[in-house]
Amino acid sequence: MIRVNRFTYRLILMFALLATAASAQFTVLHSFSGPDGGSPTGLIQTADGTFYGAAVLGGDVNACNPDGCGTLFKTDSAGNFTVLHVFHATDGYHPTGLVKGSDGNFYGTTESGGQPSGAGAGTIFRLDPAGNVTVLYAFVGGLGCCDGAGPTAHMIQASNGNFYGTTGAGGQFRDIDHQGGFGTVFHFNPVSGAVTILHSFNLADGNGIFPNGPLIQATDGFLYGTTREGGATAFRIDTAGNFSLLAHLPGTQPLAGLIQASDGNFYGTEEGGSGGGSVFRLTPTGTFSIINRFDGADGWRPHFGLLQAADGFLYGTAPQGGLLDFQGGDIFRVDASGTLSILHSFLISGPDGFIPNSQFIQGTDGALYGTTGIGGTGKHGTIFRFDQRLPGPIASVTANPAVVVSGQRATGTVKLTSPAPPGGRIINLGAQQGQIVIPSSVTVRAGATKRSFTIKTLHIGAPATVRIYAHASGQGVRTTISVTP
Repeated sequence: MIRVNRFTYRLILMFALLATAASAQFTVLHSFSGPDGGSPTGLIQTADGTFYGAAVLGGDVNACNPDGCGTLFKTDSAGNFTVLHVFHATDGYHPTGLVKGSDGNFYGTTESGGQPSGAGAGTIFRLDPAGNVTVLYAFVGGLGCCDGAGPTAHMIQASNGNFYGTTGAGGQFRDIDHQGGFGTVFHFNPVSGAVTILHSFNLADGNGIFPNGPLIQATDGFLYGTTREGGATAFRIDTAGNFSLLAHLPGTQPLAGLIQASDGNFYGTEEGGSGGGSVFRLTPTGTFSIINRFDGADGWRPHFGLLQAADGFLYGTAPQGGLLDFQGGDIFRVDASGTLSILHSFLISGPDGFIPNSQFIQGTDGALYGTTGIGGTGKHGTIFRFDQRLPGPIASVTANPAVVVSGQRATGTVKLTSPAPPGGRIINLGAQQGQIVIPSSVTVRAGATKRSFTIKTLHIGAPATVRIYAHASGQGVRTTISVTP
């Protein structure tokens, strides 16, 4: 008989609990197989706890060959999944998401289709609770003035009861190089069914072109959004169509619009005119600043917006990068100062799916819910639940001193969130630049909560700030060390 002392028993029990917590942190609710949809994007949750959403692809592959026209669906938190509607091109294709209206119905847009032939510039539709879809408006913009074309994101319902959105093309203005138009902001009245173009973007005025991402209605009552080209911008517009430029966003390419956080500032992501993109902050008066530039380990070229959860942190996803597979993407958490943690890294193999494909929502249970655009057991993307309240294995990594003269050494320390299991815990280390040398990993011995390592700095001719990552199982934290000549 093997005897286990109480200390060893506690370590084994703690290790088992940690393993259970890790498996519970990320849960796949549904894996798409194609006929039920593909590349899901965006979820909403209703008061009864049901999730509703849209899949950009899948469904009818005859009308939209070869990838499908898209579907609408619902699921509960246990993964009981139902297809509500399959698009057939004449009613639109490539849905952008749903919003729950104050009348109890759901409203959405499709990026294309809507004409009897199956062609067209997109639609506005209504989904009733029974799953019946009615096309309310078909856009005809593009090469002809002056309707919108190609809604770029789901609409929002403003405080006045009307819906507002953007189209990536169409509008009043175009030129020889942009014959499809520069995009619009539109208003939709759910009672009359009328669509009004509130603003047409114009390359010549310097206010940006090709709006993208959903609008938001801020605490001041104005609607805010972003453009991705023509000099990327953030703009403000009232519900009557009075438009003003809030700020130029130099060197960026935002694809996801803005959110307004509890501090009153606006935050967004952008995929980068060059490099890996960033998370940025914009004050209500238009002061623009970058709070995190992605380097690959923390993600690469984010496409979707942020969520400020109840804990005050900003949560987002990147479709590439991360700590396990650059093609997989990751989930990250960042605060207003730019302190960032990688909470989950996706692999291109396995059941989780990869290339996360939506802005998070926080469910009524407090966890985060999102989607991946591809992969999973069905190969066409997943719906997942991620419990951000369960801690990862690493609490922090630090460098002491944090500023070092080149050629000297510093001490790094990794701290765990709980004692290492029997056999110890291996923590991987990495640095994003070549001005320092660190070990590739350290092992925190069984029962311990921290381990130190040596940071060697090289002789350099210019100051450099280097990020140091500590990670395990696709979750990680980072710190910086500054090296001076």
